Amino acid sequence: MIEFKILGIPSPKQSARFYAKNIGGKTMIKSYQKKEVVEKERNIAFDVRSQLPEGFIPYDCPLSFEVLFVFPLLSSMKKSVRQAIEDSVIVYKPTKPDLQDNLMKGLSDSMNGIVFVDDSRICKVSSQKIYGLIPRTEVIIKPL
Repeated sequence: MIEFKILGIPSPKQSARFYAKNIGGKTMIKSYQKKEVVEKERNIAFDVRSQLPEGFIPYDCPLSFEVLFVFPLLSSMKKSVRQAIEDSVIVYKPTKPDLQDNLMKGLSDSMNGIVFVDDSRICKVSSQKIYGLIPRTEVIIKPL
């Protein structure tokens, strides 16, 4: 089992962008990823590498992937809700970004080749979005 924390506000991975380019009379469709998205993945990869034990070999087996995304409190939150969060009550975040498509995708893509050989090794997933005092992403990965 391996676990780590990535400090900062969790952010979704945006879809690739596409554009058309004329080459020799033919229209080619090209795709690219925004610079901010690429940098965010690199930063996550750096944080993850720094928390792995010396000589860690990426998993090449079926894996369980548990993730907790903690978002900052909203300025519009009632004082009673803020107090509940300070008292360790779990308050779920039912708004965007969506959990599986965008949050999980960026996180698992950034760990490819570092924690596991490929994110196709992930066979079991458990994830949550909540509000908390310290924005972060907590990850636990276990071989099955």
